[in-house]
Amino acid sequence: MRIGFISTYFYPIKGGAENNCFYLAKELAKNNEVHVFTSHKGDLKPYEIIDNIHVHRSRQFFRFGYYLAFYPGMFYQVLKIDLDVLHVHSYGFLWHDFIILVKKLFNKKLKLVITPHGPFMALDSYSFHARIFKKLVKPVVKLTNGIYDKVLQVNPSQKSWLVDEGFKSSNIVYLPNGIPKSIFNKVDNSKFVKDNNLKNKIVISYVGRLQEYKGIDQVIKVLPKLPKNVVFIIFGKGEDKDRLESLVKDLKLNDRVLFSGGSDEVKYDVLKSSNIYAFPSKWEAFGITILEAMAFGNSIVSSKTEGGKFLIKDNINGFLFDFNNLEQLENKLNLLINNKSLRNKISKNNIKKSKEFLWENIAKDLLKIYNQ
Repeated sequence: MRIGFISTYFYPIKGGAENNCFYLAKELAKNNEVHVFTSHKGDLKPYEIIDNIHVHRSRQFFRFGYYLAFYPGMFYQVLKIDLDVLHVHSYGFLWHDFIILVKKLFNKKLKLVITPHGPFMALDSYSFHARIFKKLVKPVVKLTNGIYDKVLQVNPSQKSWLVDEGFKSSNIVYLPNGIPKSIFNKVDNSKFVKDNNLKNKIVISYVGRLQEYKGIDQVIKVLPKLPKNVVFIIFGKGEDKDRLESLVKDLKLNDRVLFSGGSDEVKYDVLKSSNIYAFPSKWEAFGITILEAMAFGNSIVSSKTEGGKFLIKDNINGFLFDFNNLEQLENKLNLLINNKSLRNKISKNNIKKSKEFLWENIAKDLLKIYNQ
């Protein structure tokens, strides 16, 4: 089968949608011809083969915010390759919609699949220009959402808003995000623990983009009220890092907050060294990093996002709290910090649960959907 993926970003850029696209493409490429069409700027190669995936990168001419972008090379790349299935990651990209409509016009037999990941411009606070953009573009987006043969929801609660966004109810099927089996390989974090003086500490961790809507500042704000042996490791990069570092400095928490970054190996060192994983985001469709943290036996404290409510059951996998309710967050963290037996019980539950979400198995389910 010839399978194409469209994603505005792709490996080595990482994020929820990017990881989903990469791991599914990697698994499917073992027995199928897989092409990924994406944008790029900088020194990335316009074409290369990664893990048997044919990666076609189109130079980005401009980008306004996240959605409004123009990379004309993608138009020619998608049109010239004969495909059985074209699978789109995220929606609301007018340039992608145009390419997909033209491709379908010239290939009536082409099957279109989409993983929306989340609503179009899901947050409730944007700049004036972004709000105008959303008002103008959303009606156009809703019109084009009806063309897909299958719509993949990453958690079972998405169907209601997917229908509101113009997707056909009868075409919606469930296919979650996942983690690679290799994440369960043994990790030696002894050097990381020693270098960062983490022995005999309770470690709370966060992994992901440092953006304001991720709510990382909430954990920093409650840290002074937690026991002195508790430290918080923040792994990732993003535009909110300067604000977070200033907050840490203002609260005199430099010795209790560690900013980290780097390769997946370092990320796994962080998660292996961690006892509690904090996921305090304002909105998330899933939260692959929750699964990664579960695989390393972390207890989870998550805000009540779509993903958080899907993956976390109180006292079983961790605890949920209301976004920006610092008292709730403090209480949930203290429950786990002060109860080692509860952490141990949750750790076993989470390692077991995370094994239900392996990309290898999810890709097999996706191939069944394509074959339908």
